[in-house]
This record gives sequence, C-alpha cells and structure tokens, in this order.
Amino acid sequence: MSRSFPSDFLWGVAASAFQTEGAVHADGRGQSVWDVYSHTPGRTTNGDTADIACDHYHRYPEDIALMRGLGVKAYRLSTAWPRIFPTGSGQINQRGLDFYDRVIDLCLHEGIEPWICLHHWDMPVTVEDKGGWRNRDTAKIFADYAAVVARHFGDRVKRFAPINEPNVIPWVAYNVGRHAPGKQDYPSSLQAIHTLNLAHGYTVSAVRAEAPQAEVGNIVSLGPVRPHYDDAAHEEARILGACLWRRVMVDPLWLGTYPEPIAKDMEPYIQQDDMAAISQKMDFFGLNHYNPVFVGPNKNTTFGVAETAPPTGMGPLTDVNWVVDPAAFLEQIRDTSARYGKPTIYITENGASYPDALGPDRRVIDNDRIAYFNGYLNALLDALDEGHDIRGYFAWSLMDNFEWGRGYSKRFGLVYVDYPTLQRIPKQSYHWLSEVIKANAV
Repeated sequence: MSRSFPSDFLWGVAASAFQTEGAVHADGRGQSVWDVYSHTPGRTTNGDTADIACDHYHRYPEDIALMRGLGVKAYRLSTAWPRIFPTGSGQINQRGLDFYDRVIDLCLHEGIEPWICLHHWDMPVTVEDKGGWRNRDTAKIFADYAAVVARHFGDRVKRFAPINEPNVIPWVAYNVGRHAPGKQDYPSSLQAIHTLNLAHGYTVSAVRAEAPQAEVGNIVSLGPVRPHYDDAAHEEARILGACLWRRVMVDPLWLGTYPEPIAKDMEPYIQQDDMAAISQKMDFFGLNHYNPVFVGPNKNTTFGVAETAPPTGMGPLTDVNWVVDPAAFLEQIRDTSARYGKPTIYITENGASYPDALGPDRRVIDNDRIAYFNGYLNALLDALDEGHDIRGYFAWSLMDNFEWGRGYSKRFGLVYVDYPTLQRIPKQSYHWLSEVIKANAV
C-alpha cells in the first residue's frame, strides 16, 4: 500500500472462544447452546462440531507467537461464559479463569494488548433452559458474570465489550432460526432484543464498577441494507431490515430509543429505567463490517424479512456469497459517525472467506484475500481522510476456525489450519498484512 495510517493506529486480530478453543469437556467447562446446536443433525455443514476446533485451548502459545510474527499489537478474544460459570451463575470455575490468565499474561509478555469481549454467542445451556435471551432475568445473570471477569482481569485488560454482534442473534437465531438456539417466535424475538440491550447496559455498569480504569464499548456488525429488487415490497423489506440489522441493537445504546418501524412493538417489554440503563455513555464504537446486506420479504421468517443472495451480476463475491464492496464500508463508517455523534471507532472485525488450498509446497496463495484487504484498508484510509475518528483495525480472523453453521467448510483466516493435524500455516495474506503493519509501525 502506498498510503499510510497514523503512527498510533492500533493493529489487531480477532477470534472467539467457541470457534477456536475446542476442549469443550476440559477443566470443568459447562455445555453451551452451540454445543447442543452443532451436535443436532442437519444444523451444520457436514455435521461439523467445535469439540476440537483449532484446539486453541492447548495451542494458544503457538497462536500468540503467530500474532507476534504478524506484528499486531492487540488481540480481541472472547471469554467463554460456560468455561467460567459452567451453569451460567453461582459457582465460579477457577480453572476457566486460570486459562484466560495464561492467555492474557502471555499476550502482555509479547507486547500484545488483550481486549475482552464477554460473549460471542456461546450461552450456557442452563441459562437457555430458563429462557435465555427470551427471559429478561438473563440480563442480570450476564452482568454478574461480566463483573467477575472484569474484577479478575481488570488489572491487565483495559478494553471490554459486552456482546459480539448482538444484532446477529435476533436476525439469525430468532428470525430465520439458523443459529443457536434456532427459535422463530415474534414475542420471543422482541424480548430477546430488549434483554440483549439490557445485558449490554447492565454490563457497562458492572465493568465500570469493577475495572474503573478500563474502557467499555459495543461491538456490532453493520453494513448498508439494500433491497434485492427495486419494487415496493422490497423497499418495505429494506426499511424493516435496516431497522433490525443496523438500528435495533445500536440506537437504544447510543440514542436511548428504539427505531421505527419496530418502536411501538417494543413498548410492552420496556420497564421503568430500562432505557437509562441501556443508553450509558461508552468509550468506543466497535464496528464489524464485511459486506452490504441484500434483503427481501420472506414469509417463512419471524419478521417477514430475510437476507437474500446478492442480485444477479453483482460481484465480485467471497466464498460465502458476500459482495466485495469497499465503498459500502466507507458508507457504513459515514453513517455510524453521523448518526451516533462522531464516536471513537475501532474496526473490530473485517475479513473474507475464500476457498484456500494448501499447495504441494505447503504454501497457501490467497491473492483474493489480499485484494480484499487492500480494497477495504484503502476505504478505511479514505474514511480517515474525511475526519472520522477511527483508532484501530482488527482482522477477522487470525486463523481458520469453526464458522458456525458452515462448520469447517469456509476459511476466513490469515493462517491456514490443516484440520487433520491442526498444523498452522501462515497464508500469503498473513505475510502481506504483516508488511503493511510494519510499514505503518511507530
């Protein structure tokens, strides 16, 4: 790249506990909703489960060494709720805290700042059995878990986020039923939206009480929402889709209100002081972005709207059929900055899946991913030139991992994982991004 980022720009990688750790029965970890979901026939590609995943639980020193080699200065990890509270609340599993102590301490030793996201979709089964996000009591239970994590790690971790991409949960898990727990029910979906927002607000308070020197922000996946066809029905779907995808898990946090056209339907779930608890001032806005989202009406979903395949002729596409569109990234940054009062933004996920293959020379040449990163990083530079307050960029992901319902069939990593052997092999994009980071180092 011929253009430069600010000298204090933060470069990082992101990953999640369930997708990488494996060791699902090790050291007292409890069962999560995704353990159950992935073991349910027909729910994942090839029946894949995350029982082993990348075995990051045992191989984290090797993975942190790969981060050091890449040159990043931050690692956005998630703590596994069922690893710390096997039954969701009550007795703390000290061995779970010990594992994250080891990870965090090694990161700090290697000059890598750990960021903690407290929840990346792996809710304990015992909490789901009591209603999960459909039960507003879950917000308090989650905040109690967050307080334990912030108290234990707050001396070393300076940035926390409550929930990764909370908008994905009602959109995918409750609208189309394609993620754990795989529910489709309108009142349950509305309650889940509000409970997730409450959990965020309660957690902000908990983190600030237990780790007052730490920063806390949200992490949400956003992209422009566009109609699949140019007609009235698809425009109506776009309006509702934009509400559900871009606004319903962000406006309450930053603006203190639910957006139209769903605001009226949310009223029965809102109790006194809820919105004040939800809409606390935050230190940063964590923006995950991959692609623009195309939508259309769909009577088989809870809300009557769903994501569609991109329109014919749209391209290029990634391996998961997402449009490569750096201009949409810039559009989303502009929208976020304008709507939410020019917050401090970190790009907390960005990346692409391609059908990577291990060559006979044990190399992975992923030029499509390099082109993707090049285009999106240049869009990020355009955003910086426009004056948006963007402080850092986390690539998704350090390594190939368990991609939820797609199992191991899709690869987003900078590092190739040879799943039969679990060998890690840096791809060409790893070396390319390393050179970019070095060229922009302080």
